[in-house]
Amino acid sequence: MAVLFLRSIMVGALVLVSSAALAQLPECRVDFPNGSTLGLPLAATAEARTLGLSARDDIGSGMLFAWPEEGIRELWMKDTRVALSAAFIDARGMVRRVVDMQPYSLQRHGSKEPVRYIVEVGKGGFDALGVVVGSRVRIDCADSG
Repeated sequence: MAVLFLRSIMVGALVLVSSAALAQLPECRVDFPNGSTLGLPLAATAEARTLGLSARDDIGSGMLFAWPEEGIRELWMKDTRVALSAAFIDARGMVRRVVDMQPYSLQRHGSKEPVRYIVEVGKGGFDALGVVVGSRVRIDCADSG
């Protein structure tokens, strides 16, 4: 009983830390092929990218992951409660790969080509945004501090 109680406290604390960390992230504008623009929290540090959207029931509009330069990137869904779609995007804004990911999966999803950004949205969200392999998005983090 005490173990379950402690586990519940630890999970609750993780959710609070995750929510607080997400609220403190700078935001970037991402313009999509259908003309929509989303303000997405920017995960540009190793810590923010590791935490990502894990331990959350509400992912908001999604998240933008960014690195200083292009490289082969991987994602997984450990501790992530919500099904997501991810777009792997190169430094010029070209979408190189789109994948759907299941909650809590340990399957690794790789970019296969060098990319600088990954955008995560709720599963299937890219359909409405017009995002497919070969489309372009515009990412503006000028006001992100």
